[in-house]
Amino acid sequence: MTDIHNELPTLNSQQDRLARRERRLRIIMPLLAIGIVLALWEGLVIYYEVPHYLIPAPSLIAETLIKDGPSLMTSMGFTVKLTLISLLCAIIGGVALGMVFALSRPLEMAFFPFAVILQVTPIIAIAPLILIYVRDTFTALLICAWIVAFFPILSNTVIGLRSADHNLRDLFKLYGATPWQRLRYLLAPVPCPILWQRSKSLAAYH
Repeated sequence: MTDIHNELPTLNSQQDRLARRERRLRIIMPLLAIGIVLALWEGLVIYYEVPHYLIPAPSLIAETLIKDGPSLMTSMGFTVKLTLISLLCAIIGGVALGMVFALSRPLEMAFFPFAVILQVTPIIAIAPLILIYVRDTFTALLICAWIVAFFPILSNTVIGLRSADHNLRDLFKLYGATPWQRLRYLLAPVPCPILWQRSKSLAAYH
């Protein structure tokens, strides 16, 4: 019994050392890998004399970030603003329309093909038309970004709402629940995790 008590502090200290080592490696290894990749990138660009307009060296990128930082920050602010607004509009529109489709099968069959057509049409094909007919550049870019984000939100909302347990659906019908009650208490809680994951993916994609 005494030997077991003596071994416990040793095991705990070894586990603490291993945990500290793993935490250090989680920081050191990615930094080391990034450093090696940047050094290899710099060396290959210099060795093969690659033009900077094809593949700029990391040192040139850093120099440009320092020299043109204010203008780049302004552009980044514009991009972030456009992304967040388009994503918010896509979430609002996609979730609202997805709820309508989930409550009405005929409406889904009637209008869902239009959403599919909008999704499969390459944005590069319709972007020039949007830029021609929409005079404000920000609004035109907002529409383009919204088109990219809208269909995934809509389809995931519909899939999530349709994935509610059929037994619970029958139970709600048996008790005479209204469409709003079915949506609020049965259907709406289901797609939230799916929608959250998809929204994060779309934000990264934007």
